Amino acid sequence: MKLFFLALLLFFKSANADIPAYFHPLVVKPPFNFSERLMDLTPALDKAQRLNQPILVYLGAADCPPCKNYTAFLEAHQESMKPALADVVLVDIRTWLRGPKIVFQMHGQRFTVNEFKAHVGDDRKGLFYPYWWLLNPQGQQIRPLPHDTRLFTSVESHVRLIKGP
Repeated sequence: MKLFFLALLLFFKSANADIPAYFHPLVVKPPFNFSERLMDLTPALDKAQRLNQPILVYLGAADCPPCKNYTAFLEAHQESMKPALADVVLVDIRTWLRGPKIVFQMHGQRFTVNEFKAHVGDDRKGLFYPYWWLLNPQGQQIRPLPHDTRLFTSVESHVRLIKGP
C-alpha cells in the first residue's frame, strides 16, 4: 500500500506543468469563475518597473504535454538556467487548455487575448500552449519569442532567446 501511494505521489509530482518554485516565479492563477479566466499581470509590471527588468511571461496549461516537458526541462537544468532567469521578472500563468475565455488585466485595463496581444505588440496568429512573451517593464514586447518548443529545450538556445543574439 505504501508503494502505491509513493507511485501516486511521484505521478502527480511529474505531472506538473508550471515553472518550478526554485526560480521564484510570480504565479498568476485565475480566480474561479464560470465566464472568464482573469490573468492579472499588474504585480509583474509593478515589480518589473521597480527593478527595471524585463518580464518573461509563460502561459502554460496543466493538461498540456509540451508544458509538462518544459517543466521537466527546467527541473533538470535548474542550476544552468538560474542565471538567465534571474535577470527577468518571471511570470507563470497557470491555467487549463479548455475553459472560459482568457482575459488579461494590466493596471485595471482588461484585454481579450487578441486585444492583449495587440496591446503588447505581438502579431503572431492564434494562441497555443506553451506561449511566451518577453516584455519590457512598461508591458511592450521586446521581441517575439518563437512558439516552437524545441527552442526551449536546450539551455543555450533558451538563454539566447531571453538575452537576445
